[in-house]
Amino acid sequence: MIANGAPTKSIDGKMPVAVLLSGREKFSPYFGGALARWTYEVYRHLQDKIDIKVYGFPTAPEETYPLAHETTQAWRLCWLAGRAPYVRRYEDWFWLRSLKLRLGHFDVVHIHNRPQWAPMLRKFGYRGTIIVHLQNDHLGHWTTPMLDTLSSNLDAVATCSTYLKNTFAQRSSRIAAKSHVISNGVDPEVFFPRENVRESKTIFFVGRLDPEKGIFQLMQAYALVLKNHPEAKLVIGGATGFGTNLPTPYHGQLQQLARSIQQNHGAQIDFTGYLHHDRELPLWFQKATIFACPSLFQEPFGLVNTEAMACATPVVGSNRGGIPEVLNDTGVLVDPENISEFANALSDLLTDTKRRQLLGEAGYRRAIENYDWKLIAESWYQRIIQTVEQRARTAVKQEF
Repeated sequence: MIANGAPTKSIDGKMPVAVLLSGREKFSPYFGGALARWTYEVYRHLQDKIDIKVYGFPTAPEETYPLAHETTQAWRLCWLAGRAPYVRRYEDWFWLRSLKLRLGHFDVVHIHNRPQWAPMLRKFGYRGTIIVHLQNDHLGHWTTPMLDTLSSNLDAVATCSTYLKNTFAQRSSRIAAKSHVISNGVDPEVFFPRENVRESKTIFFVGRLDPEKGIFQLMQAYALVLKNHPEAKLVIGGATGFGTNLPTPYHGQLQQLARSIQQNHGAQIDFTGYLHHDRELPLWFQKATIFACPSLFQEPFGLVNTEAMACATPVVGSNRGGIPEVLNDTGVLVDPENISEFANALSDLLTDTKRRQLLGEAGYRRAIENYDWKLIAESWYQRIIQTVEQRARTAVKQEF
């Protein structure tokens, strides 16, 4: 339990930490997204220091990451509230209120992507450390007074990139003082180079089949690439949602464009559907000649880029959001809506074997040196957990 707001230890000497997944994300490699993945990858490396429990939407035991996970019966009420227009605003309140007693046993509450939960927890009486962890732009529209108020209700804000931090921190010195950049990562034991399976002219994309991911623009660029490389292949991995592949209007547009490209150029665009992250996805990166990340929105990080880099696969990425920060000088940046520029970058790399090799090697080194999940986990523990723990102890001493 938390005594006077001071950090305590569990019986085995570990720091008790509760992680709150946002929205209705399941804690699952199949049905979960990047937040669930980050939580698993980082905290599995900290189990000797931290007693971790993840709270989120109900997940079947056989589909759950192998870390402690719980939910409450309030999820049914939250689900119903989310479907009712006038009650929807109370969905978060119901969820956090149901967790009030449980969270009192944790010294640290780690909130994913929901900054508005921090003041709500304070109102419910939680006195421990609150960390808000952002993977998306949830504070870019907040005013300075709003950010200052948020700062008084939390102990740290972590963002996945400097780009994301800069969307809000410059408007509040108080929130900036508590903000830290902790990157996403990659498991080099799962994602690693295999040049013996590398194909000569395969362009690979993987991600959610959504307009903001720029897949339509990639396919348009691919049609132009075929003029110089008629044997080039495009592989599109991913589904329309986490663990599902229900038809959508956008998916229909992609299929229609694929048929048109096939009829006009005799080329085949392969849609793989959902790819299991650990068992299937690595091989597609390893086989690819080029990985394309053509996000149209300001992608805060782009986890798939580090996975491609760890496989020594050169990346042609969007010049938006945090992607340039992740790639640094190890990839090629383009405006994904400038189709000719995009096509030229892909075509040039398919032509230049030596440049592909150099970029692949540079990306691999950058991934291993900066984005190994073990390094991310240690950074999280030292720069976030230990920092806020020390700050809390200092504050308690000052009270006396």
